[in-house]
Amino acid sequence: MLVLAVLGVALVSSLLTGGRLEYTRNWQLKGLWMALGTFVIQTALFTRWGTGFVSEALVPVVYIVTLSVLVAFLVTNRRVLGVPILLAGLMLNMLVISANAGRMPASVVALAAAGRVEEADLLRLRGAVANCVLMSDSTRLNLLGDNIVIRLGGPTGSAYSVGDLVALAGEAVVVFGVLRAKPAGHQSEERV
Repeated sequence: MLVLAVLGVALVSSLLTGGRLEYTRNWQLKGLWMALGTFVIQTALFTRWGTGFVSEALVPVVYIVTLSVLVAFLVTNRRVLGVPILLAGLMLNMLVISANAGRMPASVVALAAAGRVEEADLLRLRGAVANCVLMSDSTRLNLLGDNIVIRLGGPTGSAYSVGDLVALAGEAVVVFGVLRAKPAGHQSEERV
């Protein structure tokens, strides 16, 4: 929900300040298949639809591999406005995930405060669920884990990491910039 809200604000802000949807035709991301493949695999891994896609023991390995592919995609497109910010957020997340054997530490207190009580209870019971591990004294870099609660006016929000929020800011800048990037050779409509 937060992702859609932020991207919606970036889209509307860009359009209200001179951005144009037509400029998206000239925007090209190199290796877009890498990002799309990562999205499909992570959706399969971390949603109810993907339960049992791979054995639980392989989830951290597949998670780190997909994040590495996403890093390669972002490095390839590093000259696109906003991508370096997005990459910084992803690298923060990869740092904490790698330090915790392929899982993001998540605070059950933050999850419960965000309205995700069932997820918090399951994490407390199992110790690790999907891409998360129960945040504790034995997990590393907890400050960078999922412990920031954001609710958007509804009964349920989520717990986010610092890296998530940095990456989200980068995504917003990408959307804002894409709608403002005039194609090469575009003449200004303003008369001098």
